[in-house]
Amino acid sequence: MSPALTALVLAACVGLAARGLWMVADPGHRERFAPVETGSLPPNTRRASLVAAFFEQLSRRLAGRALRLLGEGRIIRVRRRLEAAGRPGGLTVEGYAGRKAAFTVLMGGAGVLFLARGNLFLFLALTAAGFFWMDAWLAGVARKRQARIERDLPDFVDILAVTITAGVGFRSAMARVAQAVAGPLGEEISRTLRQMDLGASRRAAFEELRRRNSAESLSRMVTSVLQAEELGTPLADVLMELARDGRRAFAQQARRQAARAAPRVSLIITMVIVPGAILLMIVALILGSDVEGLNG
Repeated sequence: MSPALTALVLAACVGLAARGLWMVADPGHRERFAPVETGSLPPNTRRASLVAAFFEQLSRRLAGRALRLLGEGRIIRVRRRLEAAGRPGGLTVEGYAGRKAAFTVLMGGAGVLFLARGNLFLFLALTAAGFFWMDAWLAGVARKRQARIERDLPDFVDILAVTITAGVGFRSAMARVAQAVAGPLGEEISRTLRQMDLGASRRAAFEELRRRNSAESLSRMVTSVLQAEELGTPLADVLMELARDGRRAFAQQARRQAARAAPRVSLIITMVIVPGAILLMIVALILGSDVEGLNG
């Protein structure tokens, strides 16, 4: 097989895997799987639907076997990661296992082309990339979601404290503020309130909220609320102090990120801007010398 054909097939397989991952991340594309008349779709949409349908069909066929290979302990860890990521696109443990297996098969199939040419390293690298692709994507989604919770929590706690000070009950205040706050924090608080409405105690619901999320500020809020309930401390004062601590911690984190960004900016200046400026000066000197030679 010629190298050009091998590269073309590999690019097609990688593009198919990337397309499937993009459609998993964007729940808006799930509506394309609905039964529609193929002739009524534009060509680009029809091709995207065929690729997505093929990937979904492959994921469903492999999901059962892949789920059995995960084991009970791995399934528990995957479920926790899915909850930390907010179950993007309604993704379940079975769907995660199917997509992980599908990416592994596709990337491993692309690697077989290199294995046939005696390149074992590329085969192993592509297979490993397909195997860890879903884990890397899910970890990224969870990290962004928890960072969003960390960022929104001080404002949420501050508004909650003001609402409670105005005389509104704790659960009613939580419900009102959760409806007003958009994003993952409002979703988590609303889910906690639904658990309490279904009969869970406040401690059990808040402990479950802490278990689902890895945000440190959210864990501190849960601890403060439960301690205030046990000790009879005014909850509004506790929440205001918690909001101040959260803003202080967020400001410190922002300063640390800025400090880490400074070496990267220096590296970009050193590797890109400085060589470009030197090259520009050299070209200017060369052109200037030619002009002086012509005048002489």
